[in-house]
Amino acid sequence: MTILVLDASLTVRSMIDELLCEMQFDNLNIELFENGNEALEFVQTNSVDLVFSAIETEGMDGITFVDLILRDNPKLVSKLFIVTSQNNTEHFEDMKDVGAKRFIKKPINSEYFRHFVIPEINKVLNRN
Repeated sequence: MTILVLDASLTVRSMIDELLCEMQFDNLNIELFENGNEALEFVQTNSVDLVFSAIETEGMDGITFVDLILRDNPKLVSKLFIVTSQNNTEHFEDMKDVGAKRFIKKPINSEYFRHFVIPEINKVLNRN
């Protein structure tokens, strides 16, 4: 199972990576990116099962990244989590407009994170 994490903050990328590893699922391949262009290139050339994206990223912003991946992979919408501190801002609304439906607030609450992410990982793993 491949999980992509896109965030400009090394701290946030590391925290998501740590939380995912603590869940102790077998065969998790976690790909970390700070640059939206590099993350998009990865999605276009690899199968991705779960995506975490910030709104603010290096290179391509998270809104454009999400818009482009959902155009090519509309089924990812239920496997896409936006990690943001920008609640009820124009950028937040723009992210919803391109199709994002699930949001995790920064700073990340580990219990909330596990509550919403574990079921999605289980869905992906049980599908195979």
